Amino acid sequence: MNRAYILLIAPCVVLAGCAAGGPATGSWEETGGPAAQDIRAVLPDAQVPGTITVALGSGEVALSTDGGRSWRHAAPLPGAPIVNQLVQDPDNRARILAATDAGVFATTDGGRSWGAPGAPGTGIRVLAIDPWTPASLYAGTDGKGLMKSTDGGATWAPANQSADMDLGSADVYDIAIDFSRPDQVYAAVVPFGVVRSSDGGATWTRATPEFSATGSRATHLLARNGSPGALLYGTTAGSMMRSNDGGNSWIPSRTGKDFDGILSLCAIPGRPDAVVAGTERGVIVSTDFGTTWSPGGGDLPQLPTRLAATGAGGRVVLYAFGSGMGLRFSPDTGNTWVETGGEPGGSTVTILATNPKGDRVFAATGPVCMTYNTGRPGIWADAGPGLTGGAVNSVSADPTVPGRVYATTAAGAFYSTDNGASWKTTPGSMEVSAYLVEAHPSIHTRMFLACDQGMFVSTDNGRAWTHARPVGSGWQVRSLTFSPSNAGVIFGATTSSGVILSGDGGFTWEQARYGLPAGGIVLVTLDDSEPDAYYAYTPDGQCYRSLNRGLEWNKYSPPWKPTGAFRIACDPRTPSSVVAVLEHRYVYFSPSGGGTWFRVADADLHGEAVALCWNAATSTLYAGVRDRGVFSLYLGARIRDLLGQ
Repeated sequence: MNRAYILLIAPCVVLAGCAAGGPATGSWEETGGPAAQDIRAVLPDAQVPGTITVALGSGEVALSTDGGRSWRHAAPLPGAPIVNQLVQDPDNRARILAATDAGVFATTDGGRSWGAPGAPGTGIRVLAIDPWTPASLYAGTDGKGLMKSTDGGATWAPANQSADMDLGSADVYDIAIDFSRPDQVYAAVVPFGVVRSSDGGATWTRATPEFSATGSRATHLLARNGSPGALLYGTTAGSMMRSNDGGNSWIPSRTGKDFDGILSLCAIPGRPDAVVAGTERGVIVSTDFGTTWSPGGGDLPQLPTRLAATGAGGRVVLYAFGSGMGLRFSPDTGNTWVETGGEPGGSTVTILATNPKGDRVFAATGPVCMTYNTGRPGIWADAGPGLTGGAVNSVSADPTVPGRVYATTAAGAFYSTDNGASWKTTPGSMEVSAYLVEAHPSIHTRMFLACDQGMFVSTDNGRAWTHARPVGSGWQVRSLTFSPSNAGVIFGATTSSGVILSGDGGFTWEQARYGLPAGGIVLVTLDDSEPDAYYAYTPDGQCYRSLNRGLEWNKYSPPWKPTGAFRIACDPRTPSSVVAVLEHRYVYFSPSGGGTWFRVADADLHGEAVALCWNAATSTLYAGVRDRGVFSLYLGARIRDLLGQ
């Protein structure tokens, strides 16, 4: 029966112009988010209230003149490098400099055009402008120490001379200039800590002892306006140090905490003793220039946060941003925070999942898990508290318990019983960096966890875990595929070990070696009409088929050529229902795990598909597009037409 089916439709699989089987032309629908989560730099105009320039993780630059309610994109920087910082010329507000991975770029017209980079080929982390002589600039590089320009950035020269340090190969994370003595310059340098120059960068000496016994790094600096020699620095461990004598001596003012590294130090305009710092866990505040610190007020989520401030028009406004944060502002020095409302761009969603009904979509972008209710178009919600440990590695919905969702981070495995509104660690969660957790679709008490220490299995919904055999295998599992006809049969796609398989419900695993390539596999699917037929796919779209339950594999040709622009997904509850997207445009569907393919749509995503999720119950395909958020494509009508339903 299956062979006849293939012969009947095969002529239309490859030929897009076939009347009966040709692809439909359609368009992806925007879901309205998630809004830009990866904002790398924010520059509030120092003179005009509500004017903001932001740099996105994509290398794009966006402008707003109404406090972030609406945005327009500036001209792209040549080569679209990653922007690390934006600074404004104090004498010419239309002149903005961008520190990027490809050098220093400048615009003199507010972003409508950008000049060729200064310091070409050199990654620039940070810039500082001499407040008295704006033509004098300092740049901190990635691995080449410090550089200086005296002609506004047109030409640059190394500024690394030191009697006791090799600054020429150092990483520079921050630069601070003493406003009252602009020849006094400080820099946070790895591996030397804080260094200083008293001659405008001509020579440098140490301002801190050998750095650091704990392995932390000084990465952020702040010089107090109006007080020569008053300095603060923050470290990757979260500690703060203060000096009142230009770095000759230092006083600890804050002890580092886990996951609490300092990400930014920001002075409050008009209040020289007031300082706010962004950390890995939110905002902290000092009213005495770093002598004491307290948690910031307001309702900011506990996420890695960077800060920028402006006193334009005599009104102090703080902006909070970062990976997962989006952009928010505070009109009252951090007591309350408000989302800007507009969207300078979309986020890059790396992981997508839906619940069985298909009315909830879960998206991971950096350290944030977000949810989308398909009944409320355009509204994405941040996941609630409790999900810690940095970047989210996996998200999956429980196939049998409504509202229950699982996620993993470097801090372990988490679960939510309210569709992501709040999170808890799994009851028996181990302190491991987990990259996959999933519930068995038919054995309702069984769960699986994958980490560097191997595969673990739980028979009591995660309250206790047992090391699956072989112990310590270290397989990096991308996904699990469960046989709907045999609960004991499970397949795992791994990043470097091909396919692993279990025949006893996940307690023991073996590697499928025969016929598979040496590299990784992204997905294993099956044909529910042929219980012995399984298909495995490589990252570039090559397919391998096994007709003996995964023991041996042979090359199997799908109707496309291998390509780096390939994404594939199956419904985890119906692993024979598979969708593939090629070249970010051509959509293929298979009802048989890959034995037969239909080209069902030609729909341009207008961007790079990073993540893909297919829900067979609703016939809806979701794609995470780099820096543009999540898009959906309904395929139900086309599939019913092709299958004669």
